[in-house]
Amino acid sequence: MQIEDKTIHNIRTLAIDAVQKAGSGHPGAPMGMAPVAYSLWKNAFRYSPGNPLWPNRDRFVLSAGHASALLYAMLHLTGVRNPFADSEDDNAYAVSLDDLKSFRQLHSRCPGHPEFGDTIGVETTTGPLGQGLAASVGMAMAERWLSARYNTSDFTLFDYRVYSLCGDGCMMEGISHEAASLAGHLKLSNLCWIYDSNEITIEGSTNLAMTENIEQRFRGYGWEVLTVNDANDLQALSEAFSAISEIDDKPVLVIVKSFIAYGSPNKQGSESAHGSPLGAEEVRLTKMGYGWPEHPPFLTYSEVYDHLNDVFGHPGNAAAVAWNEVLSEYSVKYPDKAKELTHIFNRTLPEAWQTGIPDFSTDSKPMATRKASGKVI
Repeated sequence: MQIEDKTIHNIRTLAIDAVQKAGSGHPGAPMGMAPVAYSLWKNAFRYSPGNPLWPNRDRFVLSAGHASALLYAMLHLTGVRNPFADSEDDNAYAVSLDDLKSFRQLHSRCPGHPEFGDTIGVETTTGPLGQGLAASVGMAMAERWLSARYNTSDFTLFDYRVYSLCGDGCMMEGISHEAASLAGHLKLSNLCWIYDSNEITIEGSTNLAMTENIEQRFRGYGWEVLTVNDANDLQALSEAFSAISEIDDKPVLVIVKSFIAYGSPNKQGSESAHGSPLGAEEVRLTKMGYGWPEHPPFLTYSEVYDHLNDVFGHPGNAAAVAWNEVLSEYSVKYPDKAKELTHIFNRTLPEAWQTGIPDFSTDSKPMATRKASGKVI
């Protein structure tokens, strides 16, 4: 088995086993989108597993939060570290195999939907469909603000991208329309949404509830739209993710046609894989179809870890180290701006910050609270 196929199947089987052991969850999307996650991490996603809080890292938002097992499998296999843990401790990893085995259990670092603060590598809490998309627009706006305020002619501190994986359910929500419209208006070319178009929701076919033309809708919002007709086509995925970097005047939607529960002989393309385990016999048959050993569950291979470190981890860690060196030089030349950034990174306020707030006397003319708020800001 080629290393790329082995890596993709390892992502799939970890998600399958996590959901199966928990007795609940969503195996279908991770099975269908594993090649997409692999291709994104390999070809476009700039991230440091050794320094996951690096300020200029790319952000990945799983708007389709029910597919959390996909993200947890990626965090584990890429060796993302927990910067708050003892490096000698087993908890030094954001997601260990034991964490995956406790998927959806009380106090687990792998809850049913990604929870910010519970799991390193989760950029925002997602669950209600569409909200991750809206959050990703805010993150892209934040990068634009940071770059406008702190980048200089001789230093580029901020140029990160924001990627969000969404599904049919996200596209049905009104919040996605509003967020997409704003992103198009602001020409957020640092934003990419990846749409898992498998045409299945938990009720059945998406045709039950949605028949609009997604491509036309987004072009109307001012987005660039790319289409990959087969989620397993690594070449097409690579070309799509490479093309994103060349688009500098609008956000990008990548529509990926996939099969939910890809490889499951009896559940592929069915709503039965949306929100329920495959079942022991279907797991066996699916792994057989992948050419994967049935036992033990949660099987991993050292060559998969090594491969992901070569194509993703090592370049990302090197980029973070280089960025910190640039920040040190920047701090010498622009100490005031660097001091502001230190407050931002540490979430602290400068001394006497409150002295600049206007005083609103009760004797003065009444003022709408929105106007008072605006004056304070």
